[in-house]
Amino acid sequence: MQGLRSSILIVLIAFVMLLAQSSFTRVLSPYPFSPYLGLPLVFALGTAPGVRLVRGAATSFALGYLFDLFTGNPLGVHTLVFVIGYLASWLVGYLMSFRGVLFEMALTFGLTIWIGGLIEVIRSFSPGGMAWGGGALALALLASSLATSLVSPLLFALVRWVDPESARAPT
Repeated sequence: MQGLRSSILIVLIAFVMLLAQSSFTRVLSPYPFSPYLGLPLVFALGTAPGVRLVRGAATSFALGYLFDLFTGNPLGVHTLVFVIGYLASWLVGYLMSFRGVLFEMALTFGLTIWIGGLIEVIRSFSPGGMAWGGGALALALLASSLATSLVSPLLFALVRWVDPESARAPT
């Protein structure tokens, strides 16, 4: 029951963050430096040792669906990509035993570039397609990944505070 309550709280926190980001996007983050605030939440669940795979994937699914509703993308883009991001971070967290702020930032930076590129590839198949040039896309992905990795330690700590099962063991 604690896991379900924690997952619901994480989705509610993501909802509040989405409301704030959509309301204050021009003030808080200039154009290319807009972070994906939901991805560090997904990555924190993926690297958490106490979070079961199915619960983390279901929470990531709910977060992705929420992001699809807010961004106006075709439903399923962020839903699919957030679950893929969760599974990738789970695999990285399983295979590598690194922990700490630098690991969280490096994981977030690398996976955000990969997931942002995947989102743009999926968007290119939808009507309206992708209207980015190669340089502009690379700049936007790097800037967004940098901004996301800078806020990731706060969001990882928030997940550990909300969900005690996600706290990592002392090293």
